[in-house]
Amino acid sequence: MQARQATEQYRRADFAVRYWRSAPGPVMQVAAKALDAGIPVDAVRLVVLNTDLRVRDGQVHLRRPFIMTILNTIFATIVCVHMFLMCAMTVALTGPIWLKVVVILAVAFVYCFLYYGWSLYTSRPQHVLSRYGQTFDALCTASTTRSHNKVRNLAWH
Repeated sequence: MQARQATEQYRRADFAVRYWRSAPGPVMQVAAKALDAGIPVDAVRLVVLNTDLRVRDGQVHLRRPFIMTILNTIFATIVCVHMFLMCAMTVALTGPIWLKVVVILAVAFVYCFLYYGWSLYTSRPQHVLSRYGQTFDALCTASTTRSHNKVRNLAWH
């Protein structure tokens, strides 16, 4: 029994390291099936990281929040306008041209770095859901059907 508990603990820890977050058993099963279905590990990782696969009433469901589309558009607009204003302010200041170019490149670098982290929770998961959402839905439905069949078979025995 101790070996079984240690193995389960190791399996959960390995999943958490691989997908950047721990998850309930049914979500772990859907993630494994998604890899078997040919979905890239990075796509599965983003779905697990953002808890877009959720267990509700004992069934795994894919969460597709519409509000994220609106918020992504608003946030991206704010960030682009802010970056544009920072660059415009740099151009308007007095100083040598080479310094202005260096500052504009530094501002662009900082915004690109920030976008990479920010997009982990905004636009990248949304892109994954638009591309692989139907496959995830099918896997969630299949896992729900299998779990109901197991319960039904156990009831007959």
